[in-house]
Amino acid sequence: MFSREVVVYIIFGVLTTIVGFGTYALFLHMGLNVLWSNTLSTALAIVFAYVTNKIWVFRAMDFKVKELVKEFVRFVSSRLFSFGVDTALLVGLVDFLGYDALVSKAATSVVVVVLNYVTSKLLVFRKKR
Repeated sequence: MFSREVVVYIIFGVLTTIVGFGTYALFLHMGLNVLWSNTLSTALAIVFAYVTNKIWVFRAMDFKVKELVKEFVRFVSSRLFSFGVDTALLVGLVDFLGYDALVSKAATSVVVVVLNYVTSKLLVFRKKR
């Protein structure tokens, strides 16, 4: 039903979400506000996701420095876009609608996982022809 790539992406997407959600909750617990907590947790999740997506999900085994830099810039750019979507949704849900910060983060994570798969597949780790 699902390809190996989709299954592995889901597994690492869940792990990335756990990294992001766990560090987000930790930063909130440490007294940081929603925006700082989300920013720092997203940075950690991006690094984790890049490594796991490159090696295990998309099997992009080109490790030449020039290619790594281009790929990492595309990856970070796509994740910054989804971070913007995530942040806008979080601010709307928490600050404007008054929903719980952790519940809101869980909801926005679903949107972010789908968005990240599409951008990673089509823009970052696309197969060379």
